[in-house]
Amino acid sequence: MIERLFEAGDETIRLVVEAPQPDGQDFRCAFTLQGAGFDRRDHAMGIDQVQALVLALAKAHIDLLQARRDGLAVTWLGGRDLGLPLPPHLTVADIETAD
Repeated sequence: MIERLFEAGDETIRLVVEAPQPDGQDFRCAFTLQGAGFDRRDHAMGIDQVQALVLALAKAHIDLLQARRDGLAVTWLGGRDLGLPLPPHLTVADIETAD
C-alpha cells in the first residue's frame, strides 16, 4: 500500500493505492480517495503491475483535477502540481477547463 495526502483548504484528501494484484491475464490496482467530500474506491487494469499502478495513479489524478474544476482547491505540498501522472493525451488544462 502507498499513500499521499493532498490539501483542500482546511481538509485533507487521502489517496491510498494498493499493490497491483493478478486478475486473469492482467493486473488490477485498487485505490481510494477519502476526505473533503471524497469517498471513492476505484481501480485500474494493466497488462503488468507497473501499467496497472500508473493507470490507477492517473485515474486518481483525473478525479482530483475534476474536483478542482468543481471548485475544490486541491493542492499538494501547497502547490497546484499534484505530482501524479496523466495519460499522454490529457493535460491538466484539458480537465480543469472541461465542460
